[in-house]
This record gives sequence, C-alpha cells and structure tokens, in this order.
Amino acid sequence: MLKLIRRGLAALWGGASAYQREAPYFPEANRLFFLSPHLQTSEQSGRLAQPYREHVWVYACINAIAQSVSSVPLLFKTGSRKNPKLVESHPLVELFETPNPMMSGSQLIEATLVYLGLTGEAFYILDRDSEKEVPKELWVVHPGRFKEAVDEKTGLISGWIYSKGTRQIPLRPYEVVFFRYFNPYHDYRGLAPLQAARAGVEQDYWAGRYNLAFFKNSAQPGGVLETSANLTDEEFQRLLAQFEDRHRGGGKAHRIALLEGGITYKQTGLSQKDMDFLEQRRWNQEEIMAAFKVPKGELGIYEDINFATSKTQRKLFWENTLLPKMALIEFVLWGQLFRHIDSGRVWAEFDYNSISALQEDRRELVECAYKLWSMGVPLNIANEYLELGLPAVKGGDVGYLPFNLAPVTQEEPSPEKSVVDLIPIAAPILLRGFDGEAYWRAYLGLHTPLEEMVRRKISRYFYEQRKRQLRKLEEQSGKAVTRELAVEALLLDLETENGLLKKVFWPLYLEIGQEAGKGLLVELGADPEIFTLADTPAMAALENKLIKVVGINDTVREQLRDTLVEGLAEMETTAELMERVKQVYNFAQSRSLTIARTETGQAMGIARDAAMGQMQVVKHRWVTAGDEHVRVSHQEINGMVVERGQLFPNGCRFPCDPDGPAKEVINCRCVAAPLVE
Repeated sequence: MLKLIRRGLAALWGGASAYQREAPYFPEANRLFFLSPHLQTSEQSGRLAQPYREHVWVYACINAIAQSVSSVPLLFKTGSRKNPKLVESHPLVELFETPNPMMSGSQLIEATLVYLGLTGEAFYILDRDSEKEVPKELWVVHPGRFKEAVDEKTGLISGWIYSKGTRQIPLRPYEVVFFRYFNPYHDYRGLAPLQAARAGVEQDYWAGRYNLAFFKNSAQPGGVLETSANLTDEEFQRLLAQFEDRHRGGGKAHRIALLEGGITYKQTGLSQKDMDFLEQRRWNQEEIMAAFKVPKGELGIYEDINFATSKTQRKLFWENTLLPKMALIEFVLWGQLFRHIDSGRVWAEFDYNSISALQEDRRELVECAYKLWSMGVPLNIANEYLELGLPAVKGGDVGYLPFNLAPVTQEEPSPEKSVVDLIPIAAPILLRGFDGEAYWRAYLGLHTPLEEMVRRKISRYFYEQRKRQLRKLEEQSGKAVTRELAVEALLLDLETENGLLKKVFWPLYLEIGQEAGKGLLVELGADPEIFTLADTPAMAALENKLIKVVGINDTVREQLRDTLVEGLAEMETTAELMERVKQVYNFAQSRSLTIARTETGQAMGIARDAAMGQMQVVKHRWVTAGDEHVRVSHQEINGMVVERGQLFPNGCRFPCDPDGPAKEVINCRCVAAPLVE
C-alpha cells in the first residue's frame, strides 16, 4: 500500500501525467494514512453526529443486517453458471479470507453493510498496480473521505480523490470498489436508509436525552417557588438548598414537600403524560425499523409475536431485506473486481443453502419436484422449471411412471407387444421384460440430487475444519516442541470434531432414508406417504452407520499427524506446516465425491430394503450401472435374483450394504430392484 500512496501523492503534485512517474519517498505516507481514525466527528449543536454509536435502534437495525449477511459464507466458483464448481484454493479465496491484517472476510462484509446503512455507500481501497492483478490487501474506508473525479467529456467517474484533512490522494478506478444504494437526487453517490429516517432518529434521540435529564436533574418537571414576602439573600439560599436537598434526583422523587412562610410550589413544565412520551418513542422506533426494513423479532422485541409470526418475519427479513443486499455485493464485486482477473473465470456467491430461514422453501420445492417426477415429468425439466440449481442428470430428460401406469404418449399395443413392454421404466415387479438400464437411470434421478447434497455438506465440513485446524496450528506452533508427541497439541480435539461430523450426517441420513423409502413405494404403485423411517429397522442401521462415520475424521487425522511429524522433524516454519495442512485437506476435498456416493448409497440401500420389508417383497434383483466403471464382481451378479435377507455371492445382502465387504461397497452405484410374482 505504500507504493499506492507514493504514486497517489505524485499524481497530486504532478497532475494526470504523474500517474506514470514514480513518486519520491514521503515519510508520513504509510498505511496508517488510510486507516484509523475512520470518523473523527463530535456531537454538533442540535444534531446527532454518530447515530450508530449513540442511538440504540439505528445500531440494532444496521447491526442486525450486517451480522446476518456476514454470517453467510462467501463461496468462490468457476466453470459455467449453470454447472459451477467450488474453488477451494485461489488467490481471491485467500484475499477474502484475510483481506488485510486487521480484518477477516466476515468482518469485511459486516463493515460494508454498516457503511451502506449509515451513508448509502461503501468503499474498498485495493492495493494493486493494475485491474488484472489480485490485490495484495483490501481495506474498507469511510465513504465521507471520497470525492468522485468526473470526466468532463463523458460525464463518467474517471477516478476518486481520497481526502484526510488538507491532504488528498487521487485513486484510479481499479484501486477502488464502490458500493452504493440508488440515489435519485445524485448521479454518482448513494442514499442511505438513515437519511430517510433522520428526523425520526434525531427526535427519538433528543427525547431520550430529555428523559435522562428529567431523572438526572430533579425527577420533577420544572417549577417555581412563590411567596408574597420579601426574602433576604440568606433566607433565599437556605430555602433553595433545603428544597433541592430533599427533592433533587431520581431516588427522591415523589417525596412530600413541606413549605413554610406562605411559600407555594407552581409547576411550569409539561408532565410526561402530557407529552405522550412513550407513544411518541414507539412511533419513532417503528419509523426507523420501516426505513431499514428490519422486523421486530430481529431486534429482540417479541411483544405480540408468537413462534409462527417470528418464523414468518425471519423469512421475510431474508427475502425482502438481506437477499437484495447480498445480490448488490455479488454484482459489484463481479463488475468492478472479479471479471477483470483471470479472464473472469472465478466469481463469488453467497452460500444461500446455508441460510436456515430459507431451507423450508427449498424443501417445499424439492417435494414439488419429486411429485412432478412421480407424475412423469422428466427430472431435468422439473429442475429447470423450479430453479433448483441441481446439475443435469444423465437420463433425466426422460419421464418415468410407476409400473401400473402407462405413459401419456402410450401407443396402441400390438399382438407382439404387451402394455408392460411399452412402459419406459423397468417395471420392478415383473419377471419378464425387465430393462436394467432404464431402471438404473430412473433410480439415478433420485440418487444424484441426494448425493450432490451430501457432497456439498461434506465439502463444507472439510472447509470449516481446515480453517479450525490452521487456526489451532497457528496458535499452538510457538508452544510446540519438535518431537512426535508435540503433534497432538497441534491437532484439533478428535471428540469435538466427531460430534460436529455426526451433526452434519444425521439429518442427511434421515432425509436420504425417507426419500429413498418413499421412492421404493412409488415404484410399487403404493402411496409414498405411508412410509415412515422411524417405524422400520432402517433406523437402527442408520444409527450404527453414524457411529462408523467418524472414520472420516480418523483418516484425515492420521494424514495430518504423519505430515506434521515429518515437518517438525525438518524444523519447518509455521507457514510451511500450514501448507502441509492445506495439502491434506485438498486431498480430503478430492475424496468428498467418493464419500458422498458411498454414504448416500448405503443410506438409500438400507431404507429401500426396509421399505421392501414393509411391502412384503420376497425377492429382489441386483442391477448395475452397466458401464465400464462397474467392478467385475458386480458385473458377474448383474440381474441375479435372491430372496431378501440372503447374501449375494459378493457377500452383500443388497447393493451398498454397510455390513458387506468394504471393497464391494465403497463407491458402489448399484441398486436392488424389488421383484414380485
């Protein structure tokens, strides 16, 4: 940033051409020039100067918005917009994890929303030499220090002038990222919600100050002591001192006054009731909340709010207030920063799937998609129509129906063809006319979105665990001894991590099991709603799986222990040890698809077998994907029929059997098809 300041000062001294010249060293020009104090203002006469610090409802509204948005992870992606891939390692990822030595990525987003709420604007200063370069540092600075430089020919902003006191530094557009709320009264600058609510804020502020003074000074409205007699100076001072000593202060309010010598008390000020004090403050509060679009429940005000109302308010708060602000941040970062770097191959989006308040809507969409698919609507069409954002599925452009229904475009059966032969799905209860490839494609329509859901969750878990492990290593590295025993002090607590992993997987197991069981009933033409996972042996099997799932952590921990022992033996620095940790988690991320496929397949296999038991299915058939990736032992039993509960030749009761040999289960894509005479 020092180079940026020097060049900026050179431009200030030498005009526009000085942008191309290297400035002489200027001792006072350093990073601190751009930093603290961000805002040096004092309370002006009759005006509220620092509302975020001095007014509780302004602070509460802006803070509720800023902290809610900053709690949502900012994910970096590449590839196509329809089928993006998560970017785990990239200079932009590192920049937004630690934008500068004083801020984390979440604090950067929080500061951005605070400034937007207060001023309608937010500015980032980027420490870089060209628009194609990833900034070395990124600082958020108070908008009041910036003035736009407008090109006289085009009327567009050609740069910015940064001012502090009497000193100014010109900045090029690629050195600044500028956020703003639309302002119909200014072509270049933003309009803050606070400006619209300024009158209500200041009125409420001074009402509060009045109330404070009321209790601090006397706890009584203003008044006078009257007498017809002439008092000497000594009598006047004695009478005033006695009255104030007995009645001045909040703790002495409402004491009985005893006045002598014909003296009477006459009230001159308005009472609190006369001013409708509380009602006015409540009106001001609602006016401020309306300006910022923050509901009562988000501010901890639960008056007249029940659970259902609070839940609805929470959802509307995200949909109407926060999502538009998140979109603003995404679009501005793309337009002013990301699209110029690496040819725009990497961009950032908030992880909307992590917003719990919106998950109910997504669950309803998934259920709607499932019903459409059950009605014969191709999965890919339902995905696109409902905007689920799921990747396209191979075979998902074909619609399937339960075995006891015919397609809408059913042709008339000929003597050589039966109705069964015309059904596109491989009818599972028939002994003849079974199409294993079609059956597997239909199964894939349910398996793929569930597998992708698990992959995202496990990928996110590895990402968060990686951050915790790096933080732990950084905190403990100075205390560690370069011996093998010291490695345990550098690693995360295994019991805690296992608890977190179980919290991730248990809801996934339940959702996968429920959907897989319902899917099996749909295949058999039964009402899927009669399947309840809790009433089947599948629950015990899933609970047993939950005990074993912690093996994922054991594998990563062993890899971390081995590489850190090696690094400590070679006397590596903390930075070098942290690189070793990153490599381990990069490998773990590469395994996320295998883990997701295995865990999804096992949970579905358990639930489907339980559903077959509920429907009293006696036999089932082994069905493979039928491609070159199918292992030999599964190719040999493709189409084989056995009674439920008996073992297939490969040692499994059904595909992805969690009790089967690991070599037959890991990464398995096969499925068992129910078979009924």
